[in-house]
Amino acid sequence: MTDGAEAAHVLWAATGDTEHTVPALASAVRGLAEGRPLPVMLPAVRHLARIGPAARPAADLLRAVPARDERLRIAGGRRGFVRDEHIRAAVAALLTTCDRPA
Repeated sequence: MTDGAEAAHVLWAATGDTEHTVPALASAVRGLAEGRPLPVMLPAVRHLARIGPAARPAADLLRAVPARDERLRIAGGRRGFVRDEHIRAAVAALLTTCDRPA
């Protein structure tokens, strides 16, 4: 799945195409909205933030993530806390980018 997120990002970076890339990346992060993080989600959210306002559908999907009480982590230990903070920071960057007035 990580390869799909990277391929979508490369397509966007090379062509500016958001019609295909945003839905692909949004699909990759859908589980995050339900509190089910996977390794692919952090780079996918970061790519969406780089895309900017065109990624608003994905931002809307993830809008409730910052308010979640449980940690968004794949594994336990210190790395889980760090991963949670990275995911939350990436989601915050996406929301900020998409909520910025045009």
